[in-house]
Amino acid sequence: MRLEINRLEGLRNDLSLRLELAEIEAARLNIANRHRLMSLPGVPRHRESKPDEAESFAGCKIVIDEHLGHLGVLNAEGKPQCRAVAISNRNLGANHGNIAWQRSASPPIFHIAEDPCNYAAYSCLTAWRDGHLSIEDLRFDFTAQRIHRATDDHDLSDEVEWATFGQRILRAGALTPIEEIIEQFYDLRHVLAFDHHKEHGVRVRNSGYRDYPAKFRENALTAWRDYGVPRARYYHNAIGFSRDALFIQQREGTIEEVAESLRKAGADDGIILDNGGSVACWAWWLNQYRGGIVSPTIDYRPPGTSAIAFVLKGPVTHDLPGGSVSYTVL
Repeated sequence: MRLEINRLEGLRNDLSLRLELAEIEAARLNIANRHRLMSLPGVPRHRESKPDEAESFAGCKIVIDEHLGHLGVLNAEGKPQCRAVAISNRNLGANHGNIAWQRSASPPIFHIAEDPCNYAAYSCLTAWRDGHLSIEDLRFDFTAQRIHRATDDHDLSDEVEWATFGQRILRAGALTPIEEIIEQFYDLRHVLAFDHHKEHGVRVRNSGYRDYPAKFRENALTAWRDYGVPRARYYHNAIGFSRDALFIQQREGTIEEVAESLRKAGADDGIILDNGGSVACWAWWLNQYRGGIVSPTIDYRPPGTSAIAFVLKGPVTHDLPGGSVSYTVL
């Protein structure tokens, strides 16, 4: 494991974590109040949220320690009972396009109300039943409640334990052009820089979601290319893979900058899972092995809809000499 944090208050807050795949014993996904979330529209972007919707949605979210309890990482006393690193996955349950597969759940396909579910394929962080992890392009059959590999339509429903969508920003070592995936960012602020509290920003937002979802991609590209709306440098939570390692990158930047940081870290493939104040990374060794957040964003909001835990091999604690003790062998 290798962890690097580059923090300059008000300027940078980058986290880069490498986990060897051989050290990962299991990967687990939790969705808070799954059935209630499926009956709600998450956070509507293409229309105004109704007060009762916002209140119901807020009531579904739980703090990361509760997620970790459901995932078996924390015991009844709230203490780690295994070595684990966890990350937020809070676009799931909040934004259109962010769907998931959980083989043992009913129904196994998760999506929020009003999601058009119109992607031809969904790029997903995928946990296989044999224990390995990968990023796969999947096709979801919402009627039959099955999943298929997008390239050959092979049914993977009995082979995949869980899968959760993310925008694929790095593929086989190449950065994904934003033109290919811009419509996958339901919250347009993650791609384009505008202040929706100001008149100009309201116009950008309204034009972007006009005739949603049919014209969403066209509107977003028009705002950027023709109207000169600048690209957003947002805080993103991304996962990447090489042949032998998993990479967690949490940093501010454009989509391409985040993809490039994954590539420089050593990843060949990568996706974005959540953004902004939702982003968090939890580790078991903090606070004298009581666990805690490694490097939160300045606007971190603790309650969330989903979390992912990577359980590592080995004991929770190590009985090592203190740093003030030095041994010399002659």
